[in-house]
Amino acid sequence: MNKALIVLDVQHGLTSLRDVSATLEKIESVIHVFEKMNWPVVFIKHVDEHQEESSLYRGKTENLEIVVDTRQYPVLVKNKPSAFSNSELKRWLLDQQVEHVFITGFNMEYCCLFTAITAEHEGFNVTLIEDAAGTVNTADTYEMEGLDIPDFIGSILNWSGCIEVLYTDEFMDKFVQNS
Repeated sequence: MNKALIVLDVQHGLTSLRDVSATLEKIESVIHVFEKMNWPVVFIKHVDEHQEESSLYRGKTENLEIVVDTRQYPVLVKNKPSAFSNSELKRWLLDQQVEHVFITGFNMEYCCLFTAITAEHEGFNVTLIEDAAGTVNTADTYEMEGLDIPDFIGSILNWSGCIEVLYTDEFMDKFVQNS
């Protein structure tokens, strides 16, 4: 079964809002695994077209820059939470004969969540790598004391029975050790 990695919104306008270095390290480690396995990788960049107050507004060029090395991989642009709002993504995945997508990036409760749900709806097997999917928001953002956003969203997706949620080490054990 062909696999591909979707790396969402790892952009300066988000990652500069708080310390997300641990999540970025996990994302980079997953990218390196996909390179080693010769599995395709695609980066998605969010660009807000109309919300000038957004840290990812099209006029804020520095904020739109991806903060990890995209190497030779394609970078597709979206302006809605789901990466599939750019029809090029599905076309690219089908051209690569991908059946199973793995999702990492930001923000867990928006773009990762919507991309995972849409990918499953589009017929792909989906694995979200929880510790390589973070958020720049906090429990205070949602006025929900003690909320661990990645864990909460990961639990919901996992409970759905439609989307697999793993940590990086579980991903390595299940998909890399046996390949």
